[in-house]
Amino acid sequence: MTIIRGFTITLASGIAGAVVGVGIGFGLGRFAPDYYRTVFRMPRSVDLDPIQTGVGLGLTQGLGLGLLVGLVIVLAVAWSGRDARNGK
Repeated sequence: MTIIRGFTITLASGIAGAVVGVGIGFGLGRFAPDYYRTVFRMPRSVDLDPIQTGVGLGLTQGLGLGLLVGLVIVLAVAWSGRDARNGK
């Protein structure tokens, strides 16, 4: 595996995770607006836009998970390639 291919896989996985995370966060903010108030134990007096909160948290958490998954994929492919080169 080349460095460019590994970087591309990791980046694509991160972007895909971010897109999915934004979608889930938007859905939670739109259809379950009290979800974030409950999770973070925020009183009603605190001004909170649930859609913005969901999109922001979904973006960061989805990106992080996507990058992690991409790195695991790259490591697994690189490890199996190493075994193949060594005749195992």
